[in-house]
Amino acid sequence: MVTAIQRNPAPVRGQVEVYLRSEIEIGNLRPGDRIVERTVCEALDVSRPLVREALRSLQSEGLVRALPRGGIEVTSLSPEEAGHIYTVRKELEGLSALLFVANATADDREMLYRAVSDLKAAFEANEAERLLEAKNRFYAILSAGSGNPVLQAMLRNIHGQIRLLRGTSLSEPGRAGRMVGELSAIVEAVRKGDAQEARRLTEAHVAAAMDATKQALSDRKDKRVAAE
Repeated sequence: MVTAIQRNPAPVRGQVEVYLRSEIEIGNLRPGDRIVERTVCEALDVSRPLVREALRSLQSEGLVRALPRGGIEVTSLSPEEAGHIYTVRKELEGLSALLFVANATADDREMLYRAVSDLKAAFEANEAERLLEAKNRFYAILSAGSGNPVLQAMLRNIHGQIRLLRGTSLSEPGRAGRMVGELSAIVEAVRKGDAQEARRLTEAHVAAAMDATKQALSDRKDKRVAAE
């Protein structure tokens, strides 16, 4: 866990935002969890105004929300809401893979291969943050290599919402390993120049992530009901 923000040229508030997004994406901060400003201040050695500014930015992205009686919590999504997001994402990511095969440069392809290589290494080392960084990089490269700026903008918006769900999907037993295998298969289709297969595998990957997420959300709901 981060113990203090490093004072580098990047704005400190931006560093706080990156930290909080990462905590949400990894699953250290889960949907419904309260975010205590004092705890963040102490963990990162930053001022409360900076934390509040960072939280306002995350609130504008929909990652956190203000509670009626005060305070901030990580936004919760229902299995149905998650399904809606993943349904749209499946179509966009599939199209991105199809266009990547047709339009990506040699450098784009090399970066994609390297992202999957880093993903495998992070999984084998059991490094969650590194795993998610490589996974996010994979999607960003796939999108950029599509050559379609409208598609890229739509995917950026979708991935902002997916941050709420990524830690949830990867919490399902065995999901991380299957995810690595799925992205590796997509890369092999790209290597072969098979655009339709790359699209099919990408859509299947997103569908699998959707199923894992909806199952995890349903399990959490059942546990809450049982505890009441």
